[in-house]
Amino acid sequence: MIIVSSILLCACNTNYIEVISGDDDKEEIYKSPGINENQINIDELLAHKEIIQTTDLKSISKIAILLPMTGKYSKVGKTIYEGIEMELRALKKENQPELSIYDTGDEDLNIQKISSEILSEGFDFVIGPLQKKIIKKVTSSSLNSLPILTLNYSRKNNHRSKQVYQFGLLPEDEAICIAEKSIIDGNSNSSIFYPNNAWGKRISKAYSLRFLELGGNITDEVTYDKNDKKINVLIRNILKIEDSIQRKSKIESILNKKMQYKPYIPDTINSIFAVGTSENMRAIKPQFNFNFAEDIEFYSTSHIYNGVSDKVNNQDLNNIKFCDIPWLYNNKNKAQKAALRNNKEKKDLLRFIALGMDSIKIVYNINKLESYRNKYLLGDTGYLQLNEFNKIRRHLTIIKFKNGRAKKIPF
Repeated sequence: MIIVSSILLCACNTNYIEVISGDDDKEEIYKSPGINENQINIDELLAHKEIIQTTDLKSISKIAILLPMTGKYSKVGKTIYEGIEMELRALKKENQPELSIYDTGDEDLNIQKISSEILSEGFDFVIGPLQKKIIKKVTSSSLNSLPILTLNYSRKNNHRSKQVYQFGLLPEDEAICIAEKSIIDGNSNSSIFYPNNAWGKRISKAYSLRFLELGGNITDEVTYDKNDKKINVLIRNILKIEDSIQRKSKIESILNKKMQYKPYIPDTINSIFAVGTSENMRAIKPQFNFNFAEDIEFYSTSHIYNGVSDKVNNQDLNNIKFCDIPWLYNNKNKAQKAALRNNKEKKDLLRFIALGMDSIKIVYNINKLESYRNKYLLGDTGYLQLNEFNKIRRHLTIIKFKNGRAKKIPF
């Protein structure tokens, strides 16, 4: 049974935004743990993950859903809710709860009124909110007497209730994952190339910290601006192309003859981590290739791929490795995924479907996640683990572009 509360659901033509952020984006999520001689053993990264058994599910009768169904974030909110519904349909009928939706798209949202209504109706769990500003209000309200699974992260760890759990598609999870993959691939040095904005800095910081923690070395950190016409100059600087040209000119001068020449890229440059959108990377990766770096290991994040196959346009992304949610690459919900990929409104929002699906998995298995914090819940957004701050961390799948197609590869 589904009850729509507060505001009726309606169609909305608001544009999809790339990143759901708040006024605290400039704060660091990860603090450096302090790097010492006791570097993490690489074998630990390859260790078998012990999976939580999803039997004897938590008994839940009523769930309150706090999502934006109108306004700026309505497309994202509705997509997450579609994922929630998909996951619930997979449950036995006797385990399916009653849902009530509370629209958080209104800028003048009355949290006190919503909290009072939810508490008086005897709900077992709250899923949401999505927007960071509303998360702060909800987790500071009387609602925190109920278990809450937020669908984004707050920088604050001082929630008064131990029943507040945080989950979302945190880009830092991807940066940490691909830093681990780079180290496993045998790279000891990495150059970082990222957009000069808060989002780029967040991702590059998380990657850098993890790469250093694993014993690697950051040789360069270079930023670029949107539509920067000097990107090729920046790339040549990273690869030390001008230094190589100067060496060639010096040798030619000594020998007094012209030489056949291919720029020498120093051995200290053995991997690149580049941050950007698919549009950015279709311009950036070919320029690295043009500057004789086609054989250097190249890493990025899932922001370069929306989950929809485009073999022609994605040729420029060949050999890029990144971390992503497993649901996009497995055989689960094949018919639903095909329909979503053909839907112009939803094809860029596929990962939010998986977020909704996993929110239900987490709610029904929250007691096990708390009891077995060294184990993992097998989710559609990754292997899910609850940390000491009640934040769900995702361990992801490794993907590589080959012949214009994104394919899963071993970790």
